Formats: sequence, C-alpha cells, structure tokens
Amino acid sequence: MKRLPRRAVWIGVGLLALLIVVQIVRQLPSSQPVATPTPTSQGRYIAHGVVTPVSQARVGTLTGGVLFKQSVEIGASVEAQQEIALVRGPSGTEQLTAPFAGTITGVLAHTGDTLVPGAGVMTIADLTRLQVETTDVDEFLIGHVRAGQTPMLQIEALERREITGRVRTVAPQPQTTAAGDQHYPVTIDLGGSQPDLRPGMSVRITFSE
Repeated sequence: MKRLPRRAVWIGVGLLALLIVVQIVRQLPSSQPVATPTPTSQGRYIAHGVVTPVSQARVGTLTGGVLFKQSVEIGASVEAQQEIALVRGPSGTEQLTAPFAGTITGVLAHTGDTLVPGAGVMTIADLTRLQVETTDVDEFLIGHVRAGQTPMLQIEALERREITGRVRTVAPQPQTTAAGDQHYPVTIDLGGSQPDLRPGMSVRITFSE
C-alpha cells in the first residue's frame, strides 16, 4: 500500500480540525445582546430633577468690613426688607435686609468675620413656592419636551408619591454641567399643595408623547 506524502497528511488533519471548530462554534449559544426597548417605542421619556424654591437669594455685603451683628438665625422667618445682619465697614455701618419674605436657609458668615466686598452672609428662600428643576434633558430627549406639557413626577423620598406638574420653561440651547455634559435646563411648576415637600428632594420625571 502506497503511503501518502507527509504534507498531504498534515493538510488533511488541519482540514478535519477546522471542521470540528466550525461545528462547535455553531453549537455555542449566541452572545449577542438582546435589544432593549427604547423610550421612543414606549412613548415615555424619563429624566431626573430636584425640588427647589421658586424664589431664593444670597444676601451679601456691598462694601465689606466686619460682621458684628446677625439679627436672625438659620430657619427664621423674615419679612421683606427686614434687617438680617449689620456689617461695620470703612465708610460706616451697612445694613443687610431680606429682599423678600421667606426663610433663612443658610448662614455663610459668622459674627466677627472680616468680609470682602461682595461676600455672602446669608441665603434666603420662599419655601411656600416650590418647583422642580432638571438638567437631565439631553439632545435625544429635548425634542419631546415643551412648555405647557404635564409630566408625572415621582418624589423619591416620599415613597415615590406621584404628583402632576406643568413645564414652565425649556432652555433653547444646552448648558454645560459640572461633569462636562451638555443638557437643556427645564423648570416644572408643581401642581397642588405638598406640605411635606422639601427643597433638595430628588424627583423622577416622566414625559409622555
């Protein structure tokens, strides 16, 4: 019996091995990811926001000097133009007053501190009028958001309580966030009175088609 050349034998072995590998690959389960439904296919678009006061301000000194009196403390209710602090500067005493009626939400300086012109002393907010702000609307979502729209809002800290809102403003162009992303700021008015709602609470916003 005539023996085959060694090269022919190796070619035959290689072809057999290739056929075995192809058969194994065919039997392996597919590793391709399963396509997930897009928000567009569901007709719902999700963003996240935070509860903020409609009116809030930082009250500071114009002239600078030494803060020698704080007339109110954090959490105090004040009336419009009520004195909240006194600063003794090079040209006399500067009286700092509340720009509107509200609640002192932060103290940025303390009695005895030396302040430069423009330094903040206190923050004030009207906690009776709250809204939702979001910077989570990107270029893919902005086409589905418009003023007057009534999204559903879920308050995370209140066991996902659902309330309605109305879109008041939609920014016409994006702004860059601290993380370097570009989003369109959107402001939403809250519907109805929510006595246990607090600024800083996170909100899940559902926009519909």
